Amino acid sequence: MSPTLTIRPFRTPARGVAQVPGSKSITNRALLLAALADGETVLTGALFSRDTRILITALLALGFEVAADEDAQTIRIVGQGGRIPQTHAKLHIGNAGTAARFLTAFLALAPQGVYELDGDEAMRARPMAGLLEALTGAGCRALRADGQPATHFPFTLHPSGRLGELVVDASASSQLLSALLMVLPLSPGASVRMKGTTVSEPFVVMTEKMCTQFGRPLNREANGSWRCPQPGAYQALGTYAIEPDATAASYFIALPAVTGAGAGVRLQGYVKNGLQGDTAFAEVAGHCGATLTPQGSSLVVQSWPDLRGGNFDFNDFSDTFLTLAALAPLASSPTTIRNIGHTRKQETDRVLAMATELERLGVKVVPTAEELRADDKLSALTIHPAREALRAAAVKGPVEIHTYEDHRMAMSFGILGSYDLWGDGRPWIAIQDPACTSKTFPKFFQALEALRTQFVAVAVDGGAASGKSSTAKVVAHELGLLHVDTGAHYRAVTRALLDAGARAEDVTSVLPALAHLRLGSEISGISSVVTLDGHRPVDASLRSEDVNAAVSKFAALPAVRNFLLAYQRSQVALGQAAGFAGVIMEGRDIGSVVLPQAEVRVFLQADPVARAQRRAAEGQTDAVAQRDLLDSTRATAPLVCPEGATRIDNTHLPLVAVVAQVKALVQSVARPA
Repeated sequence: MSPTLTIRPFRTPARGVAQVPGSKSITNRALLLAALADGETVLTGALFSRDTRILITALLALGFEVAADEDAQTIRIVGQGGRIPQTHAKLHIGNAGTAARFLTAFLALAPQGVYELDGDEAMRARPMAGLLEALTGAGCRALRADGQPATHFPFTLHPSGRLGELVVDASASSQLLSALLMVLPLSPGASVRMKGTTVSEPFVVMTEKMCTQFGRPLNREANGSWRCPQPGAYQALGTYAIEPDATAASYFIALPAVTGAGAGVRLQGYVKNGLQGDTAFAEVAGHCGATLTPQGSSLVVQSWPDLRGGNFDFNDFSDTFLTLAALAPLASSPTTIRNIGHTRKQETDRVLAMATELERLGVKVVPTAEELRADDKLSALTIHPAREALRAAAVKGPVEIHTYEDHRMAMSFGILGSYDLWGDGRPWIAIQDPACTSKTFPKFFQALEALRTQFVAVAVDGGAASGKSSTAKVVAHELGLLHVDTGAHYRAVTRALLDAGARAEDVTSVLPALAHLRLGSEISGISSVVTLDGHRPVDASLRSEDVNAAVSKFAALPAVRNFLLAYQRSQVALGQAAGFAGVIMEGRDIGSVVLPQAEVRVFLQADPVARAQRRAAEGQTDAVAQRDLLDSTRATAPLVCPEGATRIDNTHLPLVAVVAQVKALVQSVARPA
């Protein structure tokens, strides 16, 4: 068990891009489907956590070729088209329920073999009976150490390689059904029929969609059965992108509710209509008072002006119920969370665990923890407002929250502890065993800390090929800043002026053309992209030879620079509204003219030979010395190192070293005391 972590309340509004990892559910399914495919698949944006490492380790033990790169968040796996290389293996699953169910069904495909499976003590109590009974009906044998049929871990699996007509009771967990659906295409003529109903239907839909993505669509029939009309090995996809985890995102949707007015958290890649049903938490948050603004494939969450309670059915997205339950004591009215009985058999009895820890904080919960212990069929909680009770419970110091080795307990109470209960920053919650978050979100508390920032403007100036763009983009990505390339602004305007027949040598041809231009912005990923009359210019057209030859000449005209000045300054407000932790703007006069009050100003330089080589490597034909002369001698906003800016010569420095210097400057002013 890791040391207790005391949560430091937020004294300033949370702000920035939440560093949400890839989805555990999608990563684990993709690992299995890729192993069942015929050929190589590279998973990008993959989650690296205890659960995924357990599954990767198991696949390696079974003889699969798997190469993981945690820094790049990629996993390369070579599928064997349904064949399992090793016929004997001992696999320890820890407390990874997904891996336990998926691997058991996966191993049933082997025509012969002996596989010993075990897990942590908590895993031995988690539901497996429905899956094992279904496989037993297909000729597999799952035996305890005494030779009797097993219903839980540990067991030894003797597969038959034949699935046939499977009937599964998945009432305890949708994973029991999903496990069988994924292996269904590898057994021609097989079918899966669900006995009764299952919980978390969206996870079943996720499985169906992913089977289709890997080339083997399933038919769901009216009688509750599934068949694969075209059975066979899955198709290796080359690359497969993992969506950010919607369950993990729920904590950062909740965070602005507790950190005060002015908060703005951006969730990159938050796909409402993607594979994950847990995106439904955002709708609940909206009912409870959250201010949510979709922006393309991202979601911006601002301060919740009024945290309200309500009555909610969490059956289909139950992994997120703990997030709302932890917020509920701060609400203005009671919060009822229904249909969560199946979560009592997950990593821990989550309903009982939440009630117990809220009561530890003095919160009134119905049913009480004592009532829950007496009746394990209870499946709802009502949590009452309790701000004064929280203060009474924490008057002598931080209250230690037991996590029961459950990652979601730790993260949910980490959000509650971020609330400044006393108004003076005194901690009032401590989390026991915070490292349990490694199950799905190893860097959760670091990601939480990263949002404890002041909005910061960063100006990066320098001549052509001085490394402005590459440096600014990496810093933006790593610190959650909005990246703005003002060079693209000048190129876009130059393209429009050339198309309008304007010439830099004739100002009278430029002014009418400028009068008709309408500039706008779109956010693409972490970058602000200029639009002209509502349309994004084609990038290739901005890098053409005629634009390269004319851009510095047009940029030297006061009329052009004045036309762009207000637009460029507006990017700061755009970054604030879009939930970024700041804005990093690159160009030739950012620190001297556009953002002279920027908290961080940097001037990059390199010798002309190095810069010419960089341009050539990019396939560009810019004459850097000539452009430097034009930029530094123009009458309006010449290229200079702004007074007080930090000068960095990167002639012989690698990009990582330059980025480290700039990040250190930003963090020195962005992090509150």
